[in-house]
Amino acid sequence: MRRRPQAWAAAALLAALSVSTGASAGSLERSRVNGNVSVETIVQFGNDVQPVTINESSRFNIARVIQIGGSATTADATIIQNGTRNYVDIIQVGGTTNAAIGQSGVSNTANITQIGNATNALLLQIGDMNTGSVRQFGRFNWLAIFQFAR
Repeated sequence: MRRRPQAWAAAALLAALSVSTGASAGSLERSRVNGNVSVETIVQFGNDVQPVTINESSRFNIARVIQIGGSATTADATIIQNGTRNYVDIIQVGGTTNAAIGQSGVSNTANITQIGNATNALLLQIGDMNTGSVRQFGRFNWLAIFQFAR
């Protein structure tokens, strides 16, 4: 029963976005990169969210993407990480949501939440400790997870 409040919250958010008018798009992008750590955060909202591509190859990689669009919006995110420890968190809302994640490292963690009419996710993890979670709330859901040891 623990997931029931999350499902209600997701449905309420989707309903609110589907009846909203064409709000102006907003975007926030923050990046911090040095030789050992890479942290990228991208937040987009409105009816004109743009595709996101993140490629990180530091020792520790953290990527967070939040895309919230209207019911006719397509939210796309592609994240590739090569490092010792890799972490991805994606939240997408829109008519169609697409997420593709590729991680290679000792420890890989990916969390994907998608809300939309069609939700699509691809997760590839190559490492010693792989963890992935995907939550899809939509009419047409597609998911592929590939996890391999090094």
